[in-house]
Formats: sequence, structure tokens, C-alpha cells
Amino acid sequence: MISQKKNILLLHSSNDLYGASKIFLQLIDLFISKNFNVHVVLPEEGKLDDHLNKKDITVSYHELGVLRKKYLSPLGLINRLVSNIKAIKFLSTYIKDHSIDLVYTNTSTILCGGIAAKKNDIPSLFHVHEIPTGNKLYEFFSGKIINRISSKVLTVSNSVKSHWLKNIDENKIERIYNGIIFNKTDSLIKLERNQDDFVITSVARLIPYKGHGYFIDIANELIKKSPKFKFLIVGDTLPSYVSYEKSIKQKVNDLGLENQIKFLGFRNEVSSILKQSDLFIHPAIAPDPLPTVLFESLHNDLPSVATNLGGAIEILDNGNNGLLIPYNDPKKAANLINEYCNNNKLQKKHLNNSKKNFKTNFSSDSFNKNILREVNNLL
Repeated sequence: MISQKKNILLLHSSNDLYGASKIFLQLIDLFISKNFNVHVVLPEEGKLDDHLNKKDITVSYHELGVLRKKYLSPLGLINRLVSNIKAIKFLSTYIKDHSIDLVYTNTSTILCGGIAAKKNDIPSLFHVHEIPTGNKLYEFFSGKIINRISSKVLTVSNSVKSHWLKNIDENKIERIYNGIIFNKTDSLIKLERNQDDFVITSVARLIPYKGHGYFIDIANELIKKSPKFKFLIVGDTLPSYVSYEKSIKQKVNDLGLENQIKFLGFRNEVSSILKQSDLFIHPAIAPDPLPTVLFESLHNDLPSVATNLGGAIEILDNGNNGLLIPYNDPKKAANLINEYCNNNKLQKKHLNNSKKNFKTNFSSDSFNKNILREVNNLL
């Protein structure tokens, strides 16, 4: 007797090409390869669609009541409540109409999928990429709700797991490191740089916790040491953070550093930019769950630096694969970075160590095996 193909519904909170979305694409490819019928629901159209449209999957768009900081007000919470009620109704109907066997939510900021799954008595898996900070009440309630509606919770790093263990049962939560796939790209860009320039690059969405303001403070300190330092900021922002983008650009102007610090916006040629850089910095000022861009920088043999917070500590293996700096002391950070720039032997050692670390902890084979184990255990 031939077993019927299982139907899996995947939910994701954004339509972009940053870290969590790249993992989302890997999940889709994995489930297609294992003969699942894959259904995807996203809250909006966007850059991800070009990749999704090439795959044999069903894609829909519907407001999913995504929880974001901008809604943490009385009116905002009412807005999210109404949006979630509508989304739960939509997803409940979708689950019935398409005989969905499992709801896979690729974020902690979407609750409607887990609730709809519970209403329809099917399993719900949450893949958590976030470490929410700044609002204890939100952390408490979101954790308790996810604990109630989930069948299993996966986290992308030990830092994420430790954070959510405060409100999610230990026997329900498990850490599975992302398996990093380095795609070949033909996209090339030629950076404008002088032969004596020392180019330091940062790649991240322009939102406050990614630490662009701190990156500018560090840049200011390094430029005081030498005019050779030049800085590139790659990334765009969300509509709700346009004012933040303006503020950091204004900060560069106020410091008179327009010639030393350049904003490149969102770019597809990230690998090409990294290959032409001399150092990479991930300057997050709050725990970043697992900044996958660090994998890309190290893969391109680019010595890498990150603040000593969140998943960056695990990627850089407590300083064995790169330099860890304080997240709140730009002068000290600049001194450490300046010393590191002049220590080629240590940089090479870190790059060699990182290749071993990737193979041991972040292989795509291990990721696929672990994800499939958890999914199959629920079906």
C-alpha cells in the first residue's frame, strides 16, 4: 500500500532575503526533497517570491498578525488581536481545505498558526530565531502561549534556547543549529577603494539592535588612529524603522565621516563585497540569535569580529574563530580591533578553526537530519 504524501504548511513573518528567510528556503527544499506537499503562507509579497515561484509549492499571502515592537501600545495590541482572530479563521479553513498534517511556524512572532493547528487537532512546530528583549510582559505571554499551542519548539542557538526556557517546558524545546549552505553567485561588484584602504564591512538589516550606531562609534575611534580605515554598511530597513535609518545616516554626517563610511543599501552581491573587504564586524548591541552573515564572512576567508552577545559567541566559538568585543565600549572595541587588524597570524588561526567548527556544528546534513527527525516524530 502506497502511503499518502503528507501536507505541511509553513508560515514565515517576512518576505526578504536575510538570515531567517534563507533558512526558510532551505526548509522548503528539504521538505520537497522528502516528498512533502509544501504549502507556504506569507504576510506580504516581496524579494523572497522570486525564489519561491521557481519551486513546486503552493504559496499564499494573508495578514498573519505578526507581533512587532511597534504594536506594543493599547491601540497596537487591539490591532494585533483583530488581525490574529482573522488569521486564525483563515488558517483553520486552509488547514481543512488542504488536509494539512503539520503547521511549521518559522518564527516566534506568529501565533495564529499554532492556535489554528490546535483547533484542528494537528501538530504544530515552532522554529524560533528570535531573542525578544525590552518588554518582560511580552516575553512572558508569548512564551506561555507558544508553550501551550506548540507540539515542539526548535531554537537556532543555545542563547535562544536559554532565553525561552524561562517560559517553555524544557522537554518541549531543543536547539538545532542552522545548516549553512553557501550558494555560488555570479553577481559581482567592483568596490571603489584605494590600494592602501583597510575596508571594514557590516551586513545587517538597518534596525536598532543590530548596532549600526555602535558600528559608527567604533569607526569614529578607528579613524582617529588611522585614515586608512574605510567602512561599508550593507542592508536596508523595514518601513517602521525609516526614522532609524535617517538617524544613523545623520550621525555619520554630524561626525563628518561621509567620506569614510558608506551606506550601500540592500545588495545581492554580498559575497563579492566581502571578498574585497579586509575585516567584517557584526556590532549587535542586543543578543542576536544566530547571525548567519558571520558564516558567510568566514566562508569568504574574511577575519570576523562580533560583540560578545547571543549566537555570535557560538559561531565564533568563544573567540576561537574570531574576535569578540564589548557591546557598550566603542573605545575599547576599537583598540581590540586595531590590534587584531595587525595580527595576521591570529586571523589565519581563527579562519582555520572556523572551518572545523562549521563541519562539526553547522553542516547542512546534520541540520536536515535533525529537522526531519523532529517533523517525523510529530506526524
